[in-house]
Amino acid sequence: MQLREHVPLSLLTTFKIGGKARYVAECKTVNDVADAVAFAKREDLPYVPLGEGSNLLAPDAGYPGVIIHLRIPDLSVRDDGLLVAGAGVVWDQAVRQAGLRGLWGIENLAGIPGTIGAAPVQNIGAYGAELADTLVHVDAYNARTNEHIRLTAKECALGYRESRFKREPELIITSVTLQLSRDGGPRIDYKDLATRALAGERLTTPKEIAAVVRSVRSLKFPDLREYGTGGSFFKNPIISDKEYEALSARYKGMPGFPVLGGVKVPLAWILDNVLALRGYALRNASLFERQPLVLVAHRGASASDIDALALDVAKKVFDATGIHIEREVRSLT
Repeated sequence: MQLREHVPLSLLTTFKIGGKARYVAECKTVNDVADAVAFAKREDLPYVPLGEGSNLLAPDAGYPGVIIHLRIPDLSVRDDGLLVAGAGVVWDQAVRQAGLRGLWGIENLAGIPGTIGAAPVQNIGAYGAELADTLVHVDAYNARTNEHIRLTAKECALGYRESRFKREPELIITSVTLQLSRDGGPRIDYKDLATRALAGERLTTPKEIAAVVRSVRSLKFPDLREYGTGGSFFKNPIISDKEYEALSARYKGMPGFPVLGGVKVPLAWILDNVLALRGYALRNASLFERQPLVLVAHRGASASDIDALALDVAKKVFDATGIHIEREVRSLT
């Protein structure tokens, strides 16, 4: 384990903002993770695991504890489609390896930033697919009991951008195992992919679909070389059938997708078509002009700027629709 002190969180998150972390423990093995937790306990400091920081808003005041920076690098793909990856493996690297081998299951999730260790925490999803579709199990370190454990997909309790790892932060994922398949097929019924297929682009193999998904995402998300962002900042709300019926009558053309518990409504549609907030700016933050679900940090932005914009947007949505929206991006506290 390599230990660093007073590290700017702006260097560890894709928002590129935040104060300094008291310590950052670089962990390249499962034993490093145990050592980092032990160090934090000895020093009576809080601790939190971190991958690429692509879904995290770091506070301006910094973090007074230990960042457990997961860098476990191992990645293997077996002939039977079993993919096993250390928590530090970049997610899209795993997608590329699956595509090279003609394996189906995660191609629609191409281009999502972050590490594979963070993927179960959010149950990442896009274009009709989510991690839960392929997850077999995760290996984790239980920082409360000091044990290395294995949790099945069912035990991970994955839901829409949800998992037990959000409720039990002492469970630090060290490895993820997915079951991919050679016998799958294209899932391209979502509008963006269907449009590309109708335009003549090839979407017949996992590798081809992943390439198109990356292309689509590149048009909807800001270039991280120019801006700071955490990607989609809010969850798409799930409302009751009755609420959806009333809102769709008031706002003609509002899309909705039946899910367990009600109807999922694309928040980007509300932000764009109901509130005309595409590109809306407050202080040094704005909604991305090509995808209003994405919050962008401009030069000089602070965490308080992002928070102020998010609160303002949430109020506007509630005032117009009565919907309470939830954040997908987590705050480091």
